[in-house]
Amino acid sequence: MIVYFSRSGKTEIIAQALAAITGLPLHTLASDIDGAKGFSFAWKALLSVVRVKGVAATNLPDTLPAEIYLCGPVWAGEPAGPLKFFIQQADLSRTRVHILLTARMPSEQHRTAARNLLERAGAQAGNIYLLATNKEAPDPALIKEHLQALLENA
Repeated sequence: MIVYFSRSGKTEIIAQALAAITGLPLHTLASDIDGAKGFSFAWKALLSVVRVKGVAATNLPDTLPAEIYLCGPVWAGEPAGPLKFFIQQADLSRTRVHILLTARMPSEQHRTAARNLLERAGAQAGNIYLLATNKEAPDPALIKEHLQALLENA
């Protein structure tokens, strides 16, 4: 199962490519931040890192599978608020969680923040992938090729 949050659509393209490679079903996280723009978005995004709330997931099964992928952007140096909320609220104690984070300049700080978040939630930490993104939407074919290489080398 792949659970993702994408405000701009870039992470959605990446999650769709991951689904095409793995054959896993996609589930979207929606947030009360989705409609915000400009300063309002920046403020809500920053607050969501501190006060995680306002997230709904679509079509999630009652019981999570043994392995899931979480995909989303980095906000303020940590996984975006909607990802944090999902990790904190879901029972991940019997689930191996792989995280794929998107950021303009991914760093080990992002990987460490994700791993710490999973540990605090009692989840089994899997691989944590970092993908660099820019303002333009990624080319789905290139993303699929890049993800294939990442998964093979994990």
